[in-house]
Amino acid sequence: MTDLLESTIPMADITALTVAYLVVVVLLLALNLFTPWNWVVKLGMNIFVMVFFLITYHSWPKILGWPTERDLPEKFYLHAINVDEPHRIYLWAADISTGLGRTTPRSFALPYSAKLHDSVDKANRKLKKGLPMIGLVNSAPGSTSDLSRFEQTQVHNLSITFIDAPQALIPGKN
Repeated sequence: MTDLLESTIPMADITALTVAYLVVVVLLLALNLFTPWNWVVKLGMNIFVMVFFLITYHSWPKILGWPTERDLPEKFYLHAINVDEPHRIYLWAADISTGLGRTTPRSFALPYSAKLHDSVDKANRKLKKGLPMIGLVNSAPGSTSDLSRFEQTQVHNLSITFIDAPQALIPGKN
């Protein structure tokens, strides 16, 4: 029952957002049909609403904190791993290219592969022993990039190497 409730809540939010946009569309339709305003004003309002619909549609998952499928840093500090075996591998990582103290960890969803599963499994065993890990991303030969979205590219078939973190990079305890 709890799983059903947890999976329904995001859908209710999406439904509420869709209903809100339908109300805006109805108001926009009323503006177009029943006002004597110039067609340039009506066209401008239509474009304005469509642009904000696209902005909201693409930013909504980021606002909710869902794992991103993009922008995995080339060098990151690994905090946690979760493997959803036939579907995805989730990493909770912080970009360390600008220093570890300056970034907030982010959840990344990677396409599942047996090779990546083996690599993250070894890193996860070290994490459970309390050994901090750093991940280095290299695009594998024959990897492909997905340019079909507005965001940065998503690389498939990537190779991640995990190394032990130097003592200087280990975050201090408060």
